[in-house]
Amino acid sequence: MCTVTVLPRACLTAPFAIADPTRLRVACNRDELLTRGAALAPSVRVLGGRRVTMPVDPESGGTWIAASDAGLVFTLLNINSDTDAANAGGPSQRGGLSRGGLIPSLLGAGNVSEALGLVLDSRADRYRPFRLLMMDPYQLIECWLDGGRVRHRRAYLHGAVMRTSSSLGDAVVAAPRRALFRQFFKAPANAMAAQDAFHEHQWPGREPVSVRMCRADARTVSHCVVELTASFVTMTYRATGCRERARVIMALAGAPALAGARQCS
Repeated sequence: MCTVTVLPRACLTAPFAIADPTRLRVACNRDELLTRGAALAPSVRVLGGRRVTMPVDPESGGTWIAASDAGLVFTLLNINSDTDAANAGGPSQRGGLSRGGLIPSLLGAGNVSEALGLVLDSRADRYRPFRLLMMDPYQLIECWLDGGRVRHRRAYLHGAVMRTSSSLGDAVVAAPRRALFRQFFKAPANAMAAQDAFHEHQWPGREPVSVRMCRADARTVSHCVVELTASFVTMTYRATGCRERARVIMALAGAPALAGARQCS
């Protein structure tokens, strides 16, 4: 259960003096059951021969959002049909591999086309239904599991993008959240501020379908922002109810601006 938004360079404005402006900004609210353990804050590690940063789910060892030194960003959402929502916790929900293991298996890719090849060559049908977003500053490849087959589409990034899911049923939350997204990005004076406000939005009395959702058994448990420039990637992570933010800054491969990486909180 997540809400993901993507802002490409065309949506982002920066003072002329900034030499290395943000070229891609991805934000993600993670919604989870209250019984699930808290995730580990992002850190830098090496997977597939590349330096990557990602928060880690302690139960699966996987993740729902990650960035690599190849300048790629990955996010993962569940796919929840009305039938899944009606039978939450039943066999359809328990079967299959954890979706969280999918992104780590792709982080060695050098570009989005290579990442797509890894998905198509994998046994992705072993996972529970998913929607995977793989992007660089210029394009987005979206993959989803449909009847045991992986389908995909590729698009150039010209405007703001939003994807969302919920165990209530994706159709229940998609329309109101999409309408809200259009309101926030109709003509924003500051797209980054609009993105942040969208992810913090909660309708009084309609908390279960809100972007920052809350209900008796689940809530938005964290917010993560990835910012990509020509030289480095920054991941900022905050758990709900926690004032401190964990921030990782990692140089991109071949970029001279930053050597290595640093972490701060």
